[in-house]
Amino acid sequence: MSTDERRLAEQDLRAWASMRLMSRQIDAQLARRLAASSPLSMQDYDVLSSVAASPDRRMPMKDLMLHLQWSYSRLSHHVSRMESRGLVGRTPADERSGTDVIATDHGFAAIRAATGDHLRAVREYFADVLEPGEAEMLERLSRRILERLPGPTPTRGW
Repeated sequence: MSTDERRLAEQDLRAWASMRLMSRQIDAQLARRLAASSPLSMQDYDVLSSVAASPDRRMPMKDLMLHLQWSYSRLSHHVSRMESRGLVGRTPADERSGTDVIATDHGFAAIRAATGDHLRAVREYFADVLEPGEAEMLERLSRRILERLPGPTPTRGW
């Protein structure tokens, strides 16, 4: 295979660079906005929005790790910090081995208080920029790319 066959086309490189820049910039802007209106970090928001939306406001650590695509160590350390602030707790999993993360009443109240402004920011920085039909197109494209990724994913599991 020649070197040219392995290179990405210039348009593909520009699209990739643009997507990466957009992702980093939106994430940074959402984090700044959250920090200005809430005591939660973006990582706290990611954990709490996942756990609080689950049945009984609890989620197995293993599932949360997969959903967030974090290492077990990173998740465990972050959950410990959140526990010390009263946002979440840990409990043995029902009917199986492992540990569940539970959103405390304090954590549930914090995520509810932060969600309105967070969603307004998502609308402002993302949704309002899209033309009709682009959200559906972006969702289809994202799903197609995610389906091709190797390894465990939230939709395929372990």
